[in-house]
Amino acid sequence: MTEFAERPYRRVHVRDLARLSTDDLVAMISSLETPSCYWAGGVLFASFAMTESEELAKKEMGDEMYLDRVVFARCERFARTVRSSGNLEIGVINMEGSAACRELAAWIKSRPAWGA
Repeated sequence: MTEFAERPYRRVHVRDLARLSTDDLVAMISSLETPSCYWAGGVLFASFAMTESEELAKKEMGDEMYLDRVVFARCERFARTVRSSGNLEIGVINMEGSAACRELAAWIKSRPAWGA
């Protein structure tokens, strides 16, 4: 029988955290191959991984994750889509069920960029 184990990351390193207006976030995400972002705890966000390397893969197989950038906007209520004032629209995935995403949202809210 297969044994399953859930092992969350112990530490997530974020190189750059940037607060954007909803319009700017939608514009950025709409240009991607998969135009969608995540929502948890009143935060609309997207994260971008660092370029893969053998050294990075070894660290991530352990208990650390490295993100090059996390961009976010305030968004108190979840909606399946978000539209910019320029009429661009992206999909939103509700990640409230993910402990890691809820923790990331809480961490973002604790950073100086949240109040900027």
